[in-house]
Amino acid sequence: MFLVPRRMEISLNGYEWLLRGVVELLDLFPPGRLDKEEVLLRKGGYEPMGEIGSGTVWVHGASLGEVITLRPFLSQLAAVIGKERLVASATTMDGYRRLLSDGLCGHATLLPIELPEYLGPFLTRMKPRLLLISETEIWPLLLTTLHRRGIPYGIINGRVNERTVRFLRLLRPLFAEALDGLAFVYPQDETYARRFRRLGIPRSRISPLGCFKYDIEEGRTDPAALRVKLGIPPGRLVWCFGSTHAGEEQIILDALDPLWKSLNVTVVIAPRKMDRLPEIERLLQRRHLDYSRLSDHRRPASHILLIDGLGVLRDLYRLSSLAFVGGSLVEHGGHNLMEPAACGVPILTGPHTWNFPSETEALRQAHALTEVRDPETLRSALAAALANPGPLAETGRQARAVLDRMAGASQRTVEALTAAGYFSHAG
Repeated sequence: MFLVPRRMEISLNGYEWLLRGVVELLDLFPPGRLDKEEVLLRKGGYEPMGEIGSGTVWVHGASLGEVITLRPFLSQLAAVIGKERLVASATTMDGYRRLLSDGLCGHATLLPIELPEYLGPFLTRMKPRLLLISETEIWPLLLTTLHRRGIPYGIINGRVNERTVRFLRLLRPLFAEALDGLAFVYPQDETYARRFRRLGIPRSRISPLGCFKYDIEEGRTDPAALRVKLGIPPGRLVWCFGSTHAGEEQIILDALDPLWKSLNVTVVIAPRKMDRLPEIERLLQRRHLDYSRLSDHRRPASHILLIDGLGVLRDLYRLSSLAFVGGSLVEHGGHNLMEPAACGVPILTGPHTWNFPSETEALRQAHALTEVRDPETLRSALAAALANPGPLAETGRQARAVLDRMAGASQRTVEALTAAGYFSHAG
């Protein structure tokens, strides 16, 4: 689509002034949760230790989930270019804290606000030779600035939903230069590749390389040690209900209600959003169920353990004899089924899994997935797991085999970037 450059400039200028107004309002009326470090980093204030040489490779992942997914890729990339040349950024503080704790890159920061007074000095200090954007974060001023400075950028592990495609097409004048400047797009599969083509990205720049979420690393915590740490008695099973959303805990507890008297199980409930914890506690209290939060450190653990911290779900899956993946009994679209698959854990899910169609279909075809719809079908699956655990355990082994067949996207991406010459002068 041909766009008059003046229309593009008007759109970018309007967006810049709108963003500037938002920043000034936040400066005048700062949210109470902002601390000095966050403000500094969002205004591009990251200072590297020592002088940056020939430039860094900058990798950006928005949220904590994306940062965790990027771990295998960051490890492999650091092995190629050197950890000191690798800068990683996140949009959220949770993602930033995880980058710091992982220590996989030489530099970790928050994504700078894309105003010239913040972005310009950051680029001057960090000297990025390449920006790699995980999944799809199209920041128009950031990418336009890179394009005009001759700094290449592209999308790795790319995915884009239909709503985002419609949004970007509707506001095409604002995003035109940012999209046109994409040097490459490596989508997760052909479905996403078609959507990127609809955004006007030439077919020659698009190469589906697979999904990083299949490159799941082994957990860092020993399951036996974690069981002791959590106070789960020997012989007690662990059932993990992960990434739950509003309405799902009610269904889960309805399913469990007739089973409690004969149940030697710790039921782990890990809500997707921590701000829902009071709501879930009220639900448990109304049912007069004994529970504890993870942070309570109760010994032995209650029969219901409510997770009130981030970044622990994957380790909890490793302890479990079955895992339910939330966002699927309600119309949210599900969450990553491959996290429990990596642990060889039998997987239960609801019918609403459209966010992960490829994973769901692969697991379904391998008979590595148990689908439930309501309290009755969930209760039936749980009762079957107690009465005859062998068949369900086999689905967990099949799920791990499916994951092993689908892995390798991180390595393919590093190889593609190396072959394209992006790292030839790094290190």
